[in-house]
Amino acid sequence: MVSCTTTSSPPAERFVVRSSWARTADSGATSGAYLDIVNHDTVTRSLVAITTEAAAAAEVHETMTHEGMTHMTPRTDLPIAAGGTLSMQPGGVHVMLVALRRALAVGDSVPLRLRFSDSTAVTVMVPVRAP
Repeated sequence: MVSCTTTSSPPAERFVVRSSWARTADSGATSGAYLDIVNHDTVTRSLVAITTEAAAAAEVHETMTHEGMTHMTPRTDLPIAAGGTLSMQPGGVHVMLVALRRALAVGDSVPLRLRFSDSTAVTVMVPVRAP
C-alpha cells in the first residue's frame, strides 16, 4: 500500500476572524452577530454558510434601503477578495441568529461555524456584549 500526501498550510489559516461580537437576547428571540473575516488566500473565496448550535438557524442578511424603505435581504454567497476583509456590522451585512435555544447574556459566547467556497470550515467563539 502506497500513501501519498501533500503539504500545504492548514485551511483554517486561510481565514482569520476578528472583532466578533453578538447582541444580548432572550431565549427564543433573534439576535445579531458581527465579525470581520480576512481572506489570506491568493484567490477570492466566498462565505457560503454559517451554522450554530445556539439557534434554530444562522442566516446572513444585508440591510438595504430602497425608496426610503429599509429591509433585509438574505445573502448566500459573499465573496472575499484575496487579501481582503468582509466586515459584518449593524446596519449592513450581519448574521441573524434565529430562534435562540438559550438566552445570550453579556459574557457568554456563541459558537459559529463558517463554511467557505473552497470547503474550508472555521469555527469561532463569538463573545456576547451589549450593543
